[in-house]
Amino acid sequence: MMFLFSSPFEQKNIGDKNDEKPIILIHDVSPVYFKDLKEIVRIIDKHHFQNRTYLFIIVNHANNHNLKNYPKFVNYLHELEKEGYHIEFHAYNHIGDEFNCNKTVAEEKLNLSFKIMKECKFNVSKIKYFIPPRYKISKDAEEVFLNRNISIILKTTLITPKNESIIEYNIVNREYTWYLPKTLLIIVEPISIIDYKICTMEGKRYFLSIHPKAINYGGGLEFLDHFLNETR
Repeated sequence: MMFLFSSPFEQKNIGDKNDEKPIILIHDVSPVYFKDLKEIVRIIDKHHFQNRTYLFIIVNHANNHNLKNYPKFVNYLHELEKEGYHIEFHAYNHIGDEFNCNKTVAEEKLNLSFKIMKECKFNVSKIKYFIPPRYKISKDAEEVFLNRNISIILKTTLITPKNESIIEYNIVNREYTWYLPKTLLIIVEPISIIDYKICTMEGKRYFLSIHPKAINYGGGLEFLDHFLNETR
């Protein structure tokens, strides 16, 4: 199936053989994981994947870490954005299945989140993608995001508004680094490259999902370094 991604996915068709490099989705971007994020970014920068990396922000992690109270972290995110990283939305507090809720609650949380992001000088009109916590989202909440022209990325599906319709596309969204022991690198590294090559042969866009702290454990960062080197 051919699909033209809307901005910021570079306006390229997923069947375009000149655009086969993976897209990196970093979940749980939060001041709680500031140090972990820096370690991840060093590897992404090394392989020049800045403008193919999407940072999905938690605005008030666990109701205890409001972005407004972490100016150094906010400034760091602004610097990353200047370097080509994309700022996207993940959650207000990331408690439970946060957006598996009714329409009123979803609107309230999204409005409050965007208010805080605006106060931190982020341009929320540039936010085009949302990953719900744990990939759980109600139909009511889905409608709230789509009505604002924000596409929703799930484990196997991308839901997007297009020409006054709502369209769902099958996607390849892999995560290999959830607390990955170093002893498993010898297995996971070749599997990931095979996955990626099959995906590109089929003309699909490939997404690599990352969670800070989980990827910083064991062999996760070593895996990322290897994977980006093989796919750039």
